[in-house]
Amino acid sequence: MNVLLEDMPEDYEGYRIDSSFQTGILISMCMSDDELNEQEQLVIAVNLLFEDEIPPMDIAISGIAWFMSANNYDNYEGIKPSSVKLMDYNVDQWRIYSAFRSQYHIDLNTADMHWFIFRGLLDNLSECSFTDVIQLRQKKIPSYLSAKEKEEFKKKQKIYELGKTGKAADADLSEAEKKRVEEFLKYANMKK
Repeated sequence: MNVLLEDMPEDYEGYRIDSSFQTGILISMCMSDDELNEQEQLVIAVNLLFEDEIPPMDIAISGIAWFMSANNYDNYEGIKPSSVKLMDYNVDQWRIYSAFRSQYHIDLNTADMHWFIFRGLLDNLSECSFTDVIQLRQKKIPSYLSAKEKEEFKKKQKIYELGKTGKAADADLSEAEKKRVEEFLKYANMKK
């Protein structure tokens, strides 16, 4: 798909989707929520994305993967993903809002924008407080710094640290939480 030549998609495999950037943000937040297991994340994401009718599960799963990554044309093959969480839409909301407001003159609080357009703009922001914080989170402490400079660098990183990426495992759940998950999956007509 080429943003310069084609309309942005409003369906996946014939199933209407909610293509708004807010939906993309909610799905992203859901899929990175450590308090949800993978089944819960999937059920929530599918219900957020598909508007009128939920497709068969294989189509729904591929639809989520497509929606969250279809605008990415960079080649990350062979590159190990970072275990450090680089951004959080709650924590970074004002940095993102400010960057869009100053660089693109877009008010994200009132904008009607497709998720693919939003991601393209977000991924191409010029230097700003948001990109500075992302760089700080992922940067390794340079070895040439003095002990005092390394300590200052660690303090700065600690201020903006988000933690590690990861998913909640069933083993980490209490019996009451496991029961709640089972009831939720039963209600959602899904099997574990």
